[in-house]
Amino acid sequence: MSLSLSAQCPLTEAVDFNATDIHGTEINLFEILDGGQYVLIDFFYTTCGPCNQAVPFVVESYSAFGCNEFDVFYMEISPIDGDAALQTWCSTYGVEYPTIGTSGNGSSICSTYGITAYPTVILIAPNHDIVIQDLWPINNAQTIINALTAQGLEEHECGGTVDPTVDISIGEVTATSVEATFTPNDACPTYHILMSTEAEMQTWMVMFGKTLEELVQMWGIELHETATNVWTGQTPNTEYTVYALPVDAEGTFYELQTETATTLQLGGTGISIIDIAVQVIDETSVNTTATPNVETAEYHYGLITKEYFEEVGEEEAIRLIREDGYPLYAVDEWTWLNLIPNTYYYALGTGQNANGEWGETTLVDFYTSTVGIETSGEKLIQLFPNPANDYISVTGENISKITIYNAFGQKITEYETSDSSFDIPTRSYKNGIYFIRINDSYTERFVISH
Repeated sequence: MSLSLSAQCPLTEAVDFNATDIHGTEINLFEILDGGQYVLIDFFYTTCGPCNQAVPFVVESYSAFGCNEFDVFYMEISPIDGDAALQTWCSTYGVEYPTIGTSGNGSSICSTYGITAYPTVILIAPNHDIVIQDLWPINNAQTIINALTAQGLEEHECGGTVDPTVDISIGEVTATSVEATFTPNDACPTYHILMSTEAEMQTWMVMFGKTLEELVQMWGIELHETATNVWTGQTPNTEYTVYALPVDAEGTFYELQTETATTLQLGGTGISIIDIAVQVIDETSVNTTATPNVETAEYHYGLITKEYFEEVGEEEAIRLIREDGYPLYAVDEWTWLNLIPNTYYYALGTGQNANGEWGETTLVDFYTSTVGIETSGEKLIQLFPNPANDYISVTGENISKITIYNAFGQKITEYETSDSSFDIPTRSYKNGIYFIRINDSYTERFVISH
C-alpha cells in the first residue's frame, strides 16, 4: 500500500456493493445510482498524509453540492480503519457523509475497485459509468467543484428546498393515440396533465384570458402518484405537446414540464374507399357503421335526404360532406336520431389517402320506416324511475338486448339479458337526456337528474 501516492481506479464501470457506515446505516451503491444521483467516493485511510490534506476540501465541496440531498451523493471508504479511528477522523474534519471502514465492508470494496494508492477520489454516473477515475491533485475545494460541474452537476445549498417536478416519459404512439408515463418527485404531492397542440392552447389562452398553467390546471387530469395515461382519438400526423403541472401542498404552481409526441401517418397511396352499413331502427333513427380501407388517411360521412341531394347535385353534396369539419380515422358507429319519417336518404362517405387524394364516393340509400313494436298506443316496456338518479329499471317482455345512447346518438353501453326486469346503474352518467333501445327496434327516452 502506497502511503502518499495517488493512482486512478482501473475500472470504467461501477461494481455494486452493500456496506454499513460507522453509524450503522446500510448503503447499496446501485440503489443510490438508480435513484438518479451521481456518487463520489473518497478512498482514504486516517494515517495517510495526502488524505488528511485533501479531506477538508472534500468536505467543503460536499456542502457546495447540497449535502447529499441533490445531484451527487458523497461517501468515503477506508480499507484498514476501524470504527473508533473513523469516529475521531469524522469529528476532527467535520465529515457528515457516510464513512465506511473495515467493519462495514471497506476492505473488500477497495479491493474490488482495485485501489492501490490513497487518496483516490472517483465519480460514478447514474448509468453506472465511472466518469472520473481519479480526481488528483486536489489543491482546494474548487478543484472538486469544477470537476463535478463539468459533468453537468449543479451546486445547491444544504437543507435547501426541492421544487416539485414531474418527469414525462412518452410511451407508445400510434396514428390516433399517445401514451405517456408521469413520475412526480417526492416534493410533488399533486400534479395535472393535459395533451394538446400548441396552436390549440394558444387559441384557448386568448379566448379565456388564462395562462397556459391555468388552463392545464383547469382542464387537466389531477394525479397524485406515478401514472400512465393514454390519449385516444387524436389526429394522425400531428405534433402534440404533453403537459405536466406540478403543484405543492399549498396549491402553488411550479415550472410546467412538457414533452412532444407526433402521431403516425395513416393510409397509403392507393384509392380511399369507405364502406357504409345502414340499419334502420325505427321511423326517425338509423344506425350506421363506416369502415375505411387501409389506404384511407382521413374520411368524412353523413346523411342527406335524397330530395336535397338531387336538388344541389352530387358534386355539391360531396363538397358539403368533405367540409363538415369532423374528420374520422377509424371505424365509426353512430346512431342518427330525429330523422324525417317515410323519407329516402343517402348515407354518403368520402375519404382521402396519405397523399391527400380523394377516393371513391360511397352512396347507400335507405328509407325511414314507420314499423315499430309499439301497438295500439300501449308501451311494451316501462322505465322507472324517470327522471333517474342512481339507476333506471327496465321492465317488459321478451327483452334480450338493451342499448343506451346519449342525446348525440353516441352509444354509451349495451347489455344482453333474458330477465323481464333489468336495473341499469346510472350514477356515473352526467345529467341530461338519454335514449334506451330494446332489441334494436324500440326506443324510449329517459332523463338523468342527480
